[in-house]
Amino acid sequence: MRVPKTVLVLMFILFLAVSLPAQLKFNGYFSYEYLKSQKDGFYPTGTFDNLNGGMLLSGSISGPLTFKLEALFDQDEKFDLHQAYINLQVSEAFIFKIGRFEVPFGHYNLYAQPDKNETVFRPLPFHFFPYRWADIGFAWEGNYHHSIYYSVYAINGLSVDDDGYLETPATDINKNKGLGGRLALRVGEGFEAGGSFYSGRYDTSNSKNIRFEGFDLTWVTTGWEIKGEYVRTEVKHPFLNETLDFDGYYFTVAIIFRNFKPYFSYQYSMLPNSRLDDEHAPPLNVLIETMVKKDRKAIGCKFDFLENFYAKFEFDWNKEKSLDGPSQLKDNAYSIQIGFVF
Repeated sequence: MRVPKTVLVLMFILFLAVSLPAQLKFNGYFSYEYLKSQKDGFYPTGTFDNLNGGMLLSGSISGPLTFKLEALFDQDEKFDLHQAYINLQVSEAFIFKIGRFEVPFGHYNLYAQPDKNETVFRPLPFHFFPYRWADIGFAWEGNYHHSIYYSVYAINGLSVDDDGYLETPATDINKNKGLGGRLALRVGEGFEAGGSFYSGRYDTSNSKNIRFEGFDLTWVTTGWEIKGEYVRTEVKHPFLNETLDFDGYYFTVAIIFRNFKPYFSYQYSMLPNSRLDDEHAPPLNVLIETMVKKDRKAIGCKFDFLENFYAKFEFDWNKEKSLDGPSQLKDNAYSIQIGFVF
């Protein structure tokens, strides 16, 4: 695969950074799953699958100048560059990133590592854009008195592949930057509410727009944890000459018993297909003309049985109609995820 010049330049800069005297930090994570569904699901006979992982290297270059590298182990069983950026912290109010970084849209996209969230399957609305959405660009982040947090960014922006699925190439296909931001209010140590937006052109002719809007809420106490997120999408269809809009949301409630965390999650979203392979499904396809409604209830628990090892057990009720008639698809599933963090 041909590596774009921008990525090569970033890798060269970071190579120089790690060659200089620096305080380096190396860590990572891996997870593996067992999946079993009913007869209409994607795993009717049960399967061990989805070896996912990441390796991170970060450190200080000089004074306020730091860097971060992250490689993801994907479904093709190879490591791909996920993040590679330089960070300049002038003050708490002025923090600048340049390079490839995770897009600060909402809460889940920044905390999607398996060990940092409760559910095994990703929430339904996060099939709208690429999983672990990251792009090349520039961002300004900061906070005011540790109560108001903000981020503004300009990135290459989403585009589509030959089949119409959203993707994040390393080059800017239309010389039009995608713009976005997030503003959040944090009260005390455990409550945060935020709003996000993104807008950009996804086609080479620079005429078709896609827009995301979102609201997220996190409330953590010593005994409870509540997370919720709402995402709305507007996309200009390539040939229908109209703008389609759809939305989705989820919330998760967890009880914290030291190293044991039972949880319940409800998820709803408009999706292109009634059935969805949660771990391998591609992001939104701009060629779609209609959407279907889907909801899911999940109950499970996360157990940290050692300092660096954890296990999740989950059962999902998937409510979805058959495309051939009003009958209900038999697509409930249970899953087990084992994870390691270092």
